[in-house]
Amino acid sequence: MTTELARPSLTRERGLSRSGSFWFIGGIYALFLMASTAPSPMYSIYQHRWGFTNTVLTEVFASYAVAILVALLLCGSLSDHIGRRPVLIGALVVEIAAVLVLALATGVGGLFAGRVLQGLATGAATSAISGALLDFQRPGSSQGSLVNGVAAALGMAGGSLLSGILVQFVPGPTLTSYLLLAAGFAVAIPIVLAMPEPVAKISSIGEALRPRRPVVPAGQGARFALMSTMVLASWIVGGMFMSLAPSVAKGMVHDLPNLISGLPVAVLAGVGGLTQLLLARWAAERAVRVGAVLMIIPMAGIATAVLSHHADLFFAATAVLGVGWGLMFMGAFRMLTGLAAPHQRAGTAAMIYVVAYLSATVPAVVLGYISTITDLTTATLVFTAAASLFAAIAALSTFRR
Repeated sequence: MTTELARPSLTRERGLSRSGSFWFIGGIYALFLMASTAPSPMYSIYQHRWGFTNTVLTEVFASYAVAILVALLLCGSLSDHIGRRPVLIGALVVEIAAVLVLALATGVGGLFAGRVLQGLATGAATSAISGALLDFQRPGSSQGSLVNGVAAALGMAGGSLLSGILVQFVPGPTLTSYLLLAAGFAVAIPIVLAMPEPVAKISSIGEALRPRRPVVPAGQGARFALMSTMVLASWIVGGMFMSLAPSVAKGMVHDLPNLISGLPVAVLAGVGGLTQLLLARWAAERAVRVGAVLMIIPMAGIATAVLSHHADLFFAATAVLGVGWGLMFMGAFRMLTGLAAPHQRAGTAAMIYVVAYLSATVPAVVLGYISTITDLTTATLVFTAAASLFAAIAALSTFRR
């Protein structure tokens, strides 16, 4: 039998305000996502240094995503039961260990180890952060969902761009970025301790130690499944851009190759984050429908650019795709989290990200295999066709609610 223990009210009265905690949590999420894309500009260096194929490259990316899924499946709603702060502190400690392992990697095994640790930390943090943003947002607003999407997008953009700059221009190209990230996560720990704890009650110790899985809101299974196609449409794009797009871009532009490797993710995610900020008042259904159109059209541009080796067209199409990508995920996250009761917030957010990372991982590995047995051009053409199909299905799903 579960007993509920009231959390001391003192944790609600000192330290950061709820408003300050809201923005700080958004910043932490951006930092986690910066760390997730920081390796992207380094992959070509690792490939040259250790001689592995594109299939192995996508498997390294997949190991990160699979570790996130494991963390979400085992403790997706843990913070709903033991509090947001303990989960965030644990995730920050593991993330520091992860980036240090990546910084000191001497082979592909080190990459796999670091990315697995990073995935476990990010997965544990993701649901706690999503729940905390909804806890701390102004009553009656959708500010939490907005900041969740914007922080993720701008974090991914910033991580890829800043890492590309550091790799291109600063000594120690596979070391400096990770050390800076480790310092940022270390600074975040005492600030998390200063946050109020939004979870008012915690479970008994025995109950709290049980694995906490993602949840689908009660009675909403069919709607959740239907709307999950929107998450699939946006994250299949994210998976491809975080794994293979750096190699595609580097093959088109030969000047400043390491900086160029970081630009596809930076353009896609940066434009996507700004789009969510500027169009935050759009209804979720409208965002998904317009987003689908603005994903399908630039896919044709990306395919054309790859076939003609036209870098300007590739990046222009990527920017337009970023608008569609941002709108699609903004609408999807808002619609799906709107199905959850307050006590299911972290668990529901965890389930959204289970769908998201499966959508990013499986296609990325398949594309990596295709690129190994054929070439990057063929893999990219397969990606554009598949992503366009899923975007169309996502738009149609909004009419079936």
